[in-house]
Amino acid sequence: MVCKFCGTNLAEGTKFCMGCGAKLDEPIVTPPPMDTGVNASHGMNFDFDTNTAAPVGNTKRYEYKVLSQKDKWFSGKFDPMLLEQAINAYAQQGWRVIGCATADVPGFTASRQEFVTLLEREI
Repeated sequence: MVCKFCGTNLAEGTKFCMGCGAKLDEPIVTPPPMDTGVNASHGMNFDFDTNTAAPVGNTKRYEYKVLSQKDKWFSGKFDPMLLEQAINAYAQQGWRVIGCATADVPGFTASRQEFVTLLEREI
């Protein structure tokens, strides 16, 4: 069985494509897409929306970077000015912020709050 959206070979009875994440209502056998020459080891493009699939031939690839206060920029201490400098420095290299969050991390004596910033860039 082959995914009708991306051409990934699948086991019979598969409900979702392991290649593109598309929901497989009626699998249609199609030839696999032509090799675009894109090296997949440079990044992964996950499409978790099962209602739509990435179009065949979509060659965009992304890489991700996670910044936290343990990053070299911050020396273990959060400083908003240092975060701003780090984001601006990464932006000059093509990175963009796609999310951030805080979390309480348990410690030996007390919990501490840590920030995480997620960056993405197309490769």
